[in-house]
Amino acid sequence: HYFIQSNLRMASDEDMEDAIQWLKKFCEENSDSYEKEETPIRIIAYYITAQELQGACMNWASSYLKNLECPLNFAIVLSYHIAKEVELLDTSQNFTQHETDQGPQTVASEVARCVFNKVHKVCKRWNSAPEIPYFVREYMLDDNKIFSGSCADQNRRKKMEDRHICIPSLNNLLQLEGKRVSFYAVYDGHGGVDAVQYTLQHLHLNIANSPHFHSDTERAIHEGFEITDKNFVIKSNRENLRSGTTSVVVMITSTHLHVGWVGDSQAILARNQTHIDVMEPHKPDREDEKKRIEDLGGCVVWYGAWRVNGTLSVSRAIGDAPHKPYVSATPDVRSLELDGSEDFVVIACDGLWDVIPPWEAVEMVSDFVKDYGVEPEAAAKHLLTQAEERGSQDNITVV
Repeated sequence: HYFIQSNLRMASDEDMEDAIQWLKKFCEENSDSYEKEETPIRIIAYYITAQELQGACMNWASSYLKNLECPLNFAIVLSYHIAKEVELLDTSQNFTQHETDQGPQTVASEVARCVFNKVHKVCKRWNSAPEIPYFVREYMLDDNKIFSGSCADQNRRKKMEDRHICIPSLNNLLQLEGKRVSFYAVYDGHGGVDAVQYTLQHLHLNIANSPHFHSDTERAIHEGFEITDKNFVIKSNRENLRSGTTSVVVMITSTHLHVGWVGDSQAILARNQTHIDVMEPHKPDREDEKKRIEDLGGCVVWYGAWRVNGTLSVSRAIGDAPHKPYVSATPDVRSLELDGSEDFVVIACDGLWDVIPPWEAVEMVSDFVKDYGVEPEAAAKHLLTQAEERGSQDNITVV
């Protein structure tokens, strides 16, 4: 325990120093505004609503900062601050509005360009200040952060439709009172990237915005999934989008581990180097899922794999508007009390689990830690490499 805490303090100090050095270098090499005509990242959405503004801005800022090799934890808190500054702007005065039957919407590309400009302006402002803002230091120097690492690869697919997110302290980032909550998730999209990108931007915020976020975490997860799906389905019907995404969320407090999921991405827990089942993936041939679908008037048939109405190989997902209500976005949620015997959690999409069973993943990570120490990113890459060597053809993401 002392070894882990000591390393966390060292890691926090190193994170802060890396952030300061990156900030200095960025300001030396860049102007105080984004001046290129093309955007540094692809903007998928055409329009965004007022409710979607914060999540979209945070995602655009963090994606741009990732391209600039900004340290991860610094990019997280910087992106949040930039999104808050953009939210303070009067969208009707600063951006082109588009009237719809759901109310006014804003041209996404204009907001995104404002975000990229804000990245430059905020970095310049923080670099010229006597010291980094206190809320940034508070987030970066948190000694209680969980060690985490991730790895993702397109593998042999034509497109990368996986996304993942790691936020060591969601409540600290969003400046919410109450106990610390760490948030980790893997999203595996299908039929395009609209649904998976939307979920990446908004699911964690919709969960955190629930009035039950601290008092009833399971209920907050349920509400977060359902409002994310509801809003994306409205967007899908308006913009003729057909994509969907599986989602598995892990939230960790000082006393509990909460898992919420739709679809066949999975999270597993290791206790005393032993695999503990914390969830059962949603697949069309699962007896209760098959019955639910058939009771609604749908069917589950074999077409290379068990599929809902002969099409989708997952029975629950966010999005997939043409397949509602057979493909549900209502998550299963499970909470486990932590007793101190926990070793690690692995979260991954089916690109990993199709070739590596959970019990073997636990053995692989346990052996890796014995040989190389607590190196989560390297451990994630090790699992991913093993999956590719065993013939996985799919996108693979491991946290």
